[in-house]
Amino acid sequence: MLRFVRLRFEAEVTGEGTLPRFFGPTLRGALGLTFRKMVCVTHLDDCSPCILRFQCPYARFFEPFAPPDHPFSKRLVQMPRPFVLQVPPPSNSPVSFQVGDAFVFGMTVWHQVENLLPYIIVAVQRTLANGIGKGLRASLVRVVAESSEGEKEVFSAKEGIILTSLPSVSAEEVLAFPTEKVSQLIVHFVTPTRIDLSGKLQNPVTFSALVKGANERGRALFWAYEGTEPPWDGKALVEAAGKVEMTDSQQVWLDLRRFSRRQQEELKVGGVVGWAKFEGEDLSPFLPLLRLMEWVHVGKLGTMGLGQIAVEICDDSLP
Repeated sequence: MLRFVRLRFEAEVTGEGTLPRFFGPTLRGALGLTFRKMVCVTHLDDCSPCILRFQCPYARFFEPFAPPDHPFSKRLVQMPRPFVLQVPPPSNSPVSFQVGDAFVFGMTVWHQVENLLPYIIVAVQRTLANGIGKGLRASLVRVVAESSEGEKEVFSAKEGIILTSLPSVSAEEVLAFPTEKVSQLIVHFVTPTRIDLSGKLQNPVTFSALVKGANERGRALFWAYEGTEPPWDGKALVEAAGKVEMTDSQQVWLDLRRFSRRQQEELKVGGVVGWAKFEGEDLSPFLPLLRLMEWVHVGKLGTMGLGQIAVEICDDSLP
């Protein structure tokens, strides 16, 4: 079953600079460009005709393709990427960094992590050294793998060694079904959450939209990386979600844009931030899927840090 490795990258700023108020797209774009330059040997503009597309570390990480013998290849027109970024929530204005400041971000990876980790670390090193945003440069100090049992340093610039024995959490553990009945919960939209259902962006995000988006996201991951249907009844959850009420909410649509080097134009990447309180007779059947979304993000553009949520069970729900 899927296993998740949560990494934290810690760097020290060596050249002062400024990043956008939400820098996930900037970091993701720079990291992808560096990774591709590092490993691409055919130098094609497009990965799809490349004969190495199923073996290339860049393609497997940033532009994965379902091989012809994949049991769900016909459904996976576009494979979900095997990672998401964790970056700070949007600030009110661009973020300035001075020399000596800490620059920290996270990444959750769930496919061939041991094989890809060395490439990821070198790509991060080079990306930060070359600079991102307006002038910001940094030196990667260390990389830490986080787990419920503590932290494990998997890379230290001082030692110059990468460890690939990584603590991880299985999808089975994440999806463990709660035993207590839950009647109220709050979902925090930590970073802009962009749920697109049938071509319509959801604003505000209702419980029904949240569960539909989560089911689509989780189902695609199981199709892609397990080659199976997911271990939950998506149809039943989506139907039941329609009966759950949103009793309180503070949701704001945050307009964001990013520049696409490939398309040579600015693209909209906004989403909902804030929180919503939901109530129902028993919300516990939804918790495994929502907990999974805390790891893999919900909606579009999780590789840029969008769609990070946090689920909070209200105290008065507990027995």
